[in-house]
Amino acid sequence: MFILDLNLRFAHFLQPYLQDISLALVATCLVVYGDKVNGFLKSLVSSWVFLARVMAFILMCTFGYGLLTLWSQPLIYWGITRVDLVYRPVLILFCFCLLGVLAERKRHL
Repeated sequence: MFILDLNLRFAHFLQPYLQDISLALVATCLVVYGDKVNGFLKSLVSSWVFLARVMAFILMCTFGYGLLTLWSQPLIYWGITRVDLVYRPVLILFCFCLLGVLAERKRHL
């Protein structure tokens, strides 16, 4: 009973920070998988002239990653809020642990 009460208190404590948590999850995903996105862009623009490649990279970094963050953060937030309050802390902890394992497997740690 003590653990369930503590979990519920923790879930209520996290409630005002869910948007920040979802943003952190999105940002972590972009850090872990940004090299894949950059590699895809590199394969698309490798035959372009230097100036066009530089402009494509700048546009991808500013608008591409920005739009990915702006569009995916509300979806992650929506998904977290659909999970029952009792399971939210476990879900958030699991997501960050999973991202840590994925980062370790990609040699980011």
